[in-house]
Amino acid sequence: MKKLVIITNIPSPYRVDFFYYLQENIRDYEIHILYASRNEDNRAWEIDESKMRNSHFLDSWTLKIPRRYDTKYIHISKGVAAVLKKLQPAAVVGSEYNPTILQAVKYCSRYHVPYVSWTDGTLYSERNISGLQKKLRHYVVKHAASYIGSSTKSREAQIAYGADPARCFVSFLTVDLEKYKVKPAGRKQNRLLCVGSLIERKGVDLLFRALEGMEVPFTLALAGSGPEEERLKRLAEELHISDKVEFLGYLQLEELREQYQKSGIFVLPTREDCFALVILEAMCAGLPVVCSQYADGSSDLIEEGVNGYITDPYDTVQFHNYLKKLLENPARSEKMGRASLQHLERFRFKEVSKGFMEAVRLAEGSQTEKKG
Repeated sequence: MKKLVIITNIPSPYRVDFFYYLQENIRDYEIHILYASRNEDNRAWEIDESKMRNSHFLDSWTLKIPRRYDTKYIHISKGVAAVLKKLQPAAVVGSEYNPTILQAVKYCSRYHVPYVSWTDGTLYSERNISGLQKKLRHYVVKHAASYIGSSTKSREAQIAYGADPARCFVSFLTVDLEKYKVKPAGRKQNRLLCVGSLIERKGVDLLFRALEGMEVPFTLALAGSGPEEERLKRLAEELHISDKVEFLGYLQLEELREQYQKSGIFVLPTREDCFALVILEAMCAGLPVVCSQYADGSSDLIEEGVNGYITDPYDTVQFHNYLKKLLENPARSEKMGRASLQHLERFRFKEVSKGFMEAVRLAEGSQTEKKG
């Protein structure tokens, strides 16, 4: 059977679940996953090892680059060509633009293997990249036979870097929806839930400021940990909301499911995020979402005024008013939560795998035509 190799950085739970789905359901390829590293020290994920079929790990070392809001991890891998030569894939899908991917693109060009470029990035998330990083993107795009964007805006970025729109497909970043589907248990409609690392980029301080002086009763549960925790606790005191805010720390899946069950509204105040999977998790729990416009995927996930609101988190008044709209009207909140459940179908693995495999088959078909 012909082989498909997918190259990515580390085994994250949502990627592992998706790759396992592909391996179980795509019958015309034997699918192998090539990881640049086993983990990053800012991740506390639990991975289902039983799903890591045909997984290969490269020898690598990791370069950590401090950025304004967080740390960027660049994995410097070796042996990419050797692994690909051993596997002899019919096609290669590579995630993002980095040294590992550069090696893969060069291998594919040399041995005439169709390469598919896959990205979560957007023009907004990549607005501050260097000239060298831009050149790398143009190089990868130029040498790819087709393209996969994890959101509508990711596809737009690929086109901006030179990709042919006719060869660009969307395969939404997603989660195993059944894992996060929960029935309300002790749900309080005025309980806000925010999930994410407590770092500046996640914008929890902006949420606190939007909640200052809230006229409607509320509580806020924060699921996550990070270096900003003590500063945020002080800010909550200054804004006189500390008695309404609960710091839960980092939660694994079952603990997180419980929080989704108990909460009535989901909030994502981020300053910047690629496809925000936590929105999808909240939708699985039947929650309305108030989300930052700087969370990529928000426009794919949220229908304004139907299952949530998209806000500018820096606009404290607007943010405050959207939260108040839901807090003071539980019936509206519940109706929007039901709409979230109805929006889920196109994010099932069965649906998102279609765009992914269409890109692979188009790339392989193009290479076959060239050989012919």
